[in-house]
Amino acid sequence: MQWWFLVIGLIVGLVAGFFLAAWYLRRSMANMEWEDKDIAQMAKRMGMNLNPRQLQLVKQQMKKASAKPAPLFGGVKKKNSKREPAKKR
Repeated sequence: MQWWFLVIGLIVGLVAGFFLAAWYLRRSMANMEWEDKDIAQMAKRMGMNLNPRQLQLVKQQMKKASAKPAPLFGGVKKKNSKREPAKKR
C-alpha cells in the first residue's frame, strides 16, 4: 500500500515541476534583451528593412509587451459586450 504514496508523489512532483518550469521560462523570456542587429536580422527575414527610427519603435513595443505578459493558462478577460440598441432611421 505504500507504493501508492510514491505514485501520488511522483504525479504531484511532475505537475508542480511543469508549472514551475513554465513560469520560469516565461519570466526569463519577458526579461530578455534583444540587440539591434538581432531585431534587424529578424525583420529582414520577414522581408522588411528597418531604418534606425523603426528599429527603436520595435524595441519600445517589445519592451512594452514584455512588461505585461499574457497569463499562462486562460485568464482572458472578456470585454463588456453591451451593445447600444439600433437606432431607427
